[in-house]
Amino acid sequence: MKMVSYYEWLLAHRDNYPNHQVAVLNMYGDLHNGSHSDGRVTTTSAKSLRYLLGNRPKSYREKEIVGPSAQHSKLHENNQVVNREMINFLWGK
Repeated sequence: MKMVSYYEWLLAHRDNYPNHQVAVLNMYGDLHNGSHSDGRVTTTSAKSLRYLLGNRPKSYREKEIVGPSAQHSKLHENNQVVNREMINFLWGK
């Protein structure tokens, strides 16, 4: 697979990411229409954040959002699954 230049740059500079200080919640969409994407970003690209950050995050969690409401620009627009995940992540509720 081809790695895009900005990802290569991020990978080369990942040691600049704070070590064991930041908790990460990576939410990404899959429309479940065969594209394996949210219409803009592939699930493979979204999940590559784990590799990019390595063992530097304090914690790392992924959440896949599926279906029509998982479209890239709709993920943050009154999406109850996303809202619930964010509230739980930020405030543990």
